[in-house]
Amino acid sequence: MAVFVWLSSPEVLGAVLLAALCHELGHYAALRRRGGWVRAVRISALGAEMQVAGRMSYGGELLAAAAGPAVNLVLAAALGLLGRWGEPLYLLAGAQAVLGCFNLLPILPLDGGRMLWLALCWGTDPFLADRVTQAVSLAAAGLLTVAGAALARRSPFLLWTAAALLVCAAAPCIKRRRSVYASHKGR
Repeated sequence: MAVFVWLSSPEVLGAVLLAALCHELGHYAALRRRGGWVRAVRISALGAEMQVAGRMSYGGELLAAAAGPAVNLVLAAALGLLGRWGEPLYLLAGAQAVLGCFNLLPILPLDGGRMLWLALCWGTDPFLADRVTQAVSLAAAGLLTVAGAALARRSPFLLWTAAALLVCAAAPCIKRRRSVYASHKGR
């Protein structure tokens, strides 16, 4: 998605960067409200990741994870209502909506995957939450890849986005298998 945005018009790039800033400020505000503070921010092609210092409850982390997409969706609705005053507002609304919905996908490392993991940890244990979240992430990314392949004639971008999500979802499973193999190798 980052490549698509980078290759788009300056207006689209600006709208998406503004949506990303609003998204991260939503996370930041919720973290501060729950007593957390940001130790570092890492920016990559997948987006930004805040490293939080200190411990928070599962509920506090869940609220912070949901805050980014929530800010995007609230702004999308507000800008959509104001759109009749100018087409750029519709562009801003669309960027907010796409970023908010995209981040709600139940795929790690997206906010939706993190929210799923936190909700499962709250009700069960982290080990089970890991396994369930990884399975859901792989299934959702696999479905998106199939849908992207089916729609590839119309837009190859969908296939590449879905494939990138599949790789992101598969990475934790591959790492876990390697570490399990390494720990049992000498036995």
